[in-house]
Amino acid sequence: MDSYLVYAKTPTGDEAVRQSTRVVQRNLRMVLVQVDGKMTVEELTEKIGNPRLVLSALRELEEGGYIAPSVDAVSMRDVGKKAEAQSAMPEPAPPMSQFSTFGPKSLGARESRWGDGVASNFSSFGKPILPSPSINATEASVIGDKRESELLPDRQGKSAGRRLLPGILVLLATLVVAVIFYPYEQFKPGLEASAARMLKTPVKIDSVSVALFPSPALKLTGVHLGESGSGNIAEVRIFSPLMLLGNAPYQFGKIEVSRVRLPANSLVSMPMFMGQEAGNQEVIARKLVIENLQLTLGDSLAIDDLFGDITMTQDGVIENATFESVDRSVLVNAQPNSQGLGLIIEGRAWSPAGSSISFASLQAKGILQKDKLLIQDIDTTFLGGILRGNWLLDWSNDLSMAGDGTYSRLDSRKVSDAFAPALMLDGDMSGSVRLRSSGRDWDGLWRNLEAVLAMEITRGAFHGVDLGEAVRRGGVSEVQGGVTKFDSLRSTINISPSRVVGREIRMDAGMVTAAGQFNTARNGEVEGVMSVTMQTSVSSQNASVRVFGTLPNLSATTRK
Repeated sequence: MDSYLVYAKTPTGDEAVRQSTRVVQRNLRMVLVQVDGKMTVEELTEKIGNPRLVLSALRELEEGGYIAPSVDAVSMRDVGKKAEAQSAMPEPAPPMSQFSTFGPKSLGARESRWGDGVASNFSSFGKPILPSPSINATEASVIGDKRESELLPDRQGKSAGRRLLPGILVLLATLVVAVIFYPYEQFKPGLEASAARMLKTPVKIDSVSVALFPSPALKLTGVHLGESGSGNIAEVRIFSPLMLLGNAPYQFGKIEVSRVRLPANSLVSMPMFMGQEAGNQEVIARKLVIENLQLTLGDSLAIDDLFGDITMTQDGVIENATFESVDRSVLVNAQPNSQGLGLIIEGRAWSPAGSSISFASLQAKGILQKDKLLIQDIDTTFLGGILRGNWLLDWSNDLSMAGDGTYSRLDSRKVSDAFAPALMLDGDMSGSVRLRSSGRDWDGLWRNLEAVLAMEITRGAFHGVDLGEAVRRGGVSEVQGGVTKFDSLRSTINISPSRVVGREIRMDAGMVTAAGQFNTARNGEVEGVMSVTMQTSVSSQNASVRVFGTLPNLSATTRK
């Protein structure tokens, strides 16, 4: 196509611009409107910016009789006026050429083509451009509307979406506002009554609200349990809160409880921890997640930083309950039984609070009852050896404890470092122990400890005194410091709050044997008497050796 060719609208094109139904295709109509008899094909292409669309549309518009080269357009206007004058004389319209008139054609040929003033109904591509003259204006309008709807489905969809978007946003905002400002306080009396019946203890709730993150939940803040409010829960989150809008029973998949302070007596008196069905079936929680539980034993002792998961049956009875310390060094599985709350305890690298003693591994069974905790079948790796036994803690009247057990192959150096750092012993320690104590708090409980140890140390040494050297000197001078090595050392040791007494001491060191007793005060002062026998190949020497001083600096002499 000649890029310098100039097109102008024919009378049919002018009429098509005024009547939108005459040319319904968007690309054709866009190009038709831009044709003004002044712009060349090149300028028209640059203005619209799509050469292929412009050239294709020009061909179809020319073949449809809507445009013509600028010289022919003037003639077409004259022919159009004559055609209007002769419109009363019906005459069949000759078929229009199916080919474009682009290119060098004579003016006469163009006049003969447009002489009848009637254009073809179809373009050379078989697409309808001009409705048939026999179709009335109403039918043409319907066809145009249909064509417009078929050509612009995407635009209509986007337009409808844009119209709907504000409404959706308003609806969501309304829902959020309704959820946040809903009067949840109206649930408080019912929740308090249901919880009291289920736990068999008075329940008071400070406030009820909703939490949206991390997931929607009904939030209870400040929950107080018991007549005196001795049990306190900082926050309770009930997930799936829409369940409250229905009818009882309200069944919740999960309830989270955080920052809990609860007396052990209150815990074991709850129906779920006694193996009984809940007092009512209005509220059913299949899973309880507990964070930061502080379990108080009496008025002065507490087990802190426990985390737990409790799954329950539909009857409100515990199906499985596990608790663990924050560092996961102790894991407790709890299960109600006829005697109380049964416990299975496992530990790894566990150090009791406020103590430097560590249990490398621990396995035990226990029973938690009102005012007492009984730990049975203790089997633990302790201070390099093995300790087995039982232990009872009672808080019905202050604190008291009692226990018994056996131990084997304990590291004597670790034992002395833990309980009497000034006393330096080496060797493998085995024996049995019985202990008891009472006090107002945990520290007082250990300060008032009374214990009896039946002890045997093998392949060891006592640092601080040399008994053999004291015998050899024969009382000429005192022996200060030194080491007494032995094959075995047996003794019964009585521990009280004020002193440690060793009785029935028997020491065997091969050529040296000794027997006696010692008395040690809490400040480390030692006073002891040992009867020492030194056996040689030719003679036997006996002497009474007095041991005295303050640990770890001791002296020994045979002088009275």
